[in-house]
Amino acid sequence: MKTAIKVLLISVLVALFSLLAVGCNEKASQSSSEVRSAQDYSAKQQVKQGAQKGLQKAGKMQSETAVKSSRSVRRMVSLTLYFSDEQAEHLVPEVRQIEDTAAIAKVAVEELVKGSKENGLYATIPSETKVLNVDIIKNVAYVNFSKELIEKHWGGSTGELMTITSLVDTLTEFKNIRKVQIMVEGKVVGTIAGHADTSRPFARDESMIKKK
Repeated sequence: MKTAIKVLLISVLVALFSLLAVGCNEKASQSSSEVRSAQDYSAKQQVKQGAQKGLQKAGKMQSETAVKSSRSVRRMVSLTLYFSDEQAEHLVPEVRQIEDTAAIAKVAVEELVKGSKENGLYATIPSETKVLNVDIIKNVAYVNFSKELIEKHWGGSTGELMTITSLVDTLTEFKNIRKVQIMVEGKVVGTIAGHADTSRPFARDESMIKKK
């Protein structure tokens, strides 16, 4: 009888230990599973954040590239400038590529003052002259020069005529300009070198342009 009770107690104890062991294993397994899930979630979040940062960086780079690209694309226009030949008998056209601007007429006159880039052609306006402003009103370009236009001019009737005609023919290349009024320091002057009347606007004159 005692032996049977001992066997029963031992069986009960073995069963209890087995149940405890299974429970511990399940908890450990559950805990391990939870840890893995947390790690997986954390890893996924890191990947997601990394991807978002990568997209943001790529978008920023594309935006900066687009801005640089738009800045690098500049519209160029062709200007036809007229300079004197060696004998000061004819005007010779010279085409120059210039970046487009709202003040393109003023730029054209400034390029004329700079002189020709080709051999055998000469400037018709003293290099010391400054172009103060160019206003276009009812198809007339009012070109305002500094006093050097008169003070530094080389004189002579031919030289004065070259100055006037090269300026007028250069500006009337623009469709919105039909005549040109020369001004000095904001005032209309009677003459540049004492030979031609500059108190009135000049229309285009192609008689001095050298024929090809």
